[in-house]
Amino acid sequence: MADQVPRPAATRRRIPRAVVRVGRVLVVAVVAWLLLRLLRAIHWSQVAYAVTHLGLWQVVVILLVLPVRRFVLAAPLALFVTGLDVPRAMVNDVAAASVATIAPSPGDVVVRLAMLRSWGIDAKAAASGLTLSTVMFYVARLAAPILGFVVFWATGTFYARFGLAALVFGAGAAALLGGLVYAVRAERSAAALGRLLGTVIRKVRPSATGPDDWADRLVDFQAHSARLLKAHGRPAVVSLCALVVVEAGVLVLCLGFVGVPMSTSTILLLACTFLVIYPLTGLPLMGAGVFDASYTALVSSHSELETTTLVAGLLVWRVAIQVVPVVVGLLALARWRHVQRGATNSAA
Repeated sequence: MADQVPRPAATRRRIPRAVVRVGRVLVVAVVAWLLLRLLRAIHWSQVAYAVTHLGLWQVVVILLVLPVRRFVLAAPLALFVTGLDVPRAMVNDVAAASVATIAPSPGDVVVRLAMLRSWGIDAKAAASGLTLSTVMFYVARLAAPILGFVVFWATGTFYARFGLAALVFGAGAAALLGGLVYAVRAERSAAALGRLLGTVIRKVRPSATGPDDWADRLVDFQAHSARLLKAHGRPAVVSLCALVVVEAGVLVLCLGFVGVPMSTSTILLLACTFLVIYPLTGLPLMGAGVFDASYTALVSSHSELETTTLVAGLLVWRVAIQVVPVVVGLLALARWRHVQRGATNSAA
């Protein structure tokens, strides 16, 4: 009988791996199916022509819009991190975004915290502010489909798929926001969680601080976060609403520059479709492939716009919001490291 004891444990270990593998296969299959549908309808020579024949003034306009997008992206971080101004928040955001694009998480978080500490930001202020800005960003990302559905419906068109997306993602946004509100008010829960963490850490490292110390740390963190949310919650919500509008505007601008004929109804369709599937940008590489195929399919089902032109606009959009920020972020990161190295050498 003794030799049979380990078998259930081994079985329990294999089942999650099998589920993960099946999930990965399903994701790959869905992405492949969406991409095949998209690729079959594209004339790539026309896409190349549209992308390479942008006017110089159009390129300049796109480049001028990008700092505005980066500003609204970084504004919540500047609001929630005490002592951080907007320019440094923008540098922190673009550097972390470049790291997140080319390296797995939590590398971007490590870069963010290291930068904030190097600028003299208190560790507690950096951690709580970064946590709040990140959670609020995901709330806005999940709530964007509600705005897209409401605006589209208000203009006279009810689309069941838009409504379903708004319902599903809106429920996720409400749950996340509810959890955030509870977390910043639940002092007892923070203390209990701190004691639990302290107990676990003490078992792993007997020399570590005890449960009471960890309880005090988490209660202090929770109280600091609550004060930040109360003081800056409303302007952060306004900046996040501006964010989703600016994000949609950048895509509409890129689509217009490659030849998509613009009218009021077309702009509403392009912008609302973007908002409805905006949560897909939370996937790796901002949902490259999945987002593009979904967007093209939804827009095509409500208009006579050519798939080829839509794809060209999406390519320009991805270069603008992914490639350019990565280059700028890496330069900002290199500059920051150079300054830090010089400060270290001077101190030595």
